[in-house]
Amino acid sequence: MNRCANEDFPLEDLMNSKTLWEKVNSLRQPFGIVMLNKHVVDMTLNWLCNTATMEGVHERILFFTLDQEAADALLKFYPTLRIFTLKAKCLQGSFKPLDATYMSFFLLRTNLIRALLLMKKSFWMLQADTFWRQNLFANKEYELNDLQINVALDQQGYSEISQTRKRQMNGANFLVIGQHASTLELFDQLHWYQTHFYVTDPDAMKIVCAKKGFHCNFIDHSIISGWEWIYGSQSKPPQLIQMDGETSGGKVEMLKQYHLWFLDDNNQCIPTTVSYAKNLAAKNQVPKFYSNSKLKQKLLLSIGDLLNNIPLIGRLYRIYGGIPSLYLQIF
Repeated sequence: MNRCANEDFPLEDLMNSKTLWEKVNSLRQPFGIVMLNKHVVDMTLNWLCNTATMEGVHERILFFTLDQEAADALLKFYPTLRIFTLKAKCLQGSFKPLDATYMSFFLLRTNLIRALLLMKKSFWMLQADTFWRQNLFANKEYELNDLQINVALDQQGYSEISQTRKRQMNGANFLVIGQHASTLELFDQLHWYQTHFYVTDPDAMKIVCAKKGFHCNFIDHSIISGWEWIYGSQSKPPQLIQMDGETSGGKVEMLKQYHLWFLDDNNQCIPTTVSYAKNLAAKNQVPKFYSNSKLKQKLLLSIGDLLNNIPLIGRLYRIYGGIPSLYLQIF
């Protein structure tokens, strides 16, 4: 495994960064973290356009960029953004799902989470390939007062999927609570799995959350759902729709077909397209398109659902299925 994120940018370097401390301390908790390199600047600008009129959203985000090009491109359009840049040469290329660079990016994400927890901070880890119908920071359910949980995890799928697929972490948009010491222990254990197995963080998180002593809450699908919502009845539109599932590229083109792309050819924001997209979701009229990636994802999800429902084996698969499934893809 390419461990550049762990070896070249260890936890101690993040903890000792005065600039990172200053940026983080200037943000209201729970703030949001969006990580990116130059290859997803357009996706990030699309999200910034999507959330431009939502009160306080841009002001509560720290953009963690992996190259200077990404930082400069964001500041060109939004000069007041808070940005911290860690020049990570090994993470400046484009990612392919489950390749070594992709896995190392999420290892860096875990190290960043651990550093922020050592600072006693609570925050949302966010991905820009998410359509916001409403302001997540305005959600009363996850205000910090008296939250007796370690993490609030986004679930795979949407409300109409089978019960056996629910309470499985998607890993795109989730809340980390820094006021409990056990939260740091949880992510220390997650880091151990990521550095000892070729496993995604959502699959490793299943194992950690199954242990006693940790409280892993799962965010209701009415707040955050995945792309599968579009291919269901489209009833009860969620506040956020996470648009992953494009494993072979072409995500921008798919978002355009969904009418969830809000930029012109010069990456300028078109506010009317945001209003139009929200209206489509409210009326259950988001277009359905089946790319090769979507068809593959639906097949794999169906196979996983079948395994989940096998008596006795199903429970073990729901917890430990990620590790063997990854090895099957590699070998």
